[in-house]
Amino acid sequence: MLVVLLAGCVVLGVIWLPELRGEVAEGRWPRVALIVPPALLSLFIAGYAAYRWSLVRAGRYPAGKALAQVGLMLLGLGVVAGATRESVPGAERPGRVAWGLRSSSPEVRAMAAELARHRPPEVARSLLPRLVELLADPDAEVRREAHASLVALCGQDLGSGKESQPAWSACASSPLRAP
Repeated sequence: MLVVLLAGCVVLGVIWLPELRGEVAEGRWPRVALIVPPALLSLFIAGYAAYRWSLVRAGRYPAGKALAQVGLMLLGLGVVAGATRESVPGAERPGRVAWGLRSSSPEVRAMAAELARHRPPEVARSLLPRLVELLADPDAEVRREAHASLVALCGQDLGSGKESQPAWSACASSPLRAP
């Protein structure tokens, strides 16, 4: 019965982990959240192995069967741990830059605004609304880098500052210039 429960947990973990990795890449969950599924599974396996070991030592359970069950559990743990280590294709770059554009640190926002202009057009397009918002940022360096990225991505200078935000928003709907 416990092995069936464990198999269900492993299957659900493997199905749910890609979504969790995507949310971590977008900055909605901290990276440490990826450690939780394999850590909980490890605790379960340790407890289960200790219980089976005590039954084997008492002569109430066959050692080979206990070893096979624990081995299968460790295999399941390897699958879950491996699933947490896989990267989400295409999610790291936009997620990290998008996260940086929302950072509370002006240095991080400025660096992310600078990086945005070096992203592929399909990634950069998703960053345009936040870059337009950063034109009104309280930090001058963030405003400067957001403006430079918008100029590089749109291929024209529509002005800087809060008053130019509507013009830049219109640029977001037109084709981007390749970086």
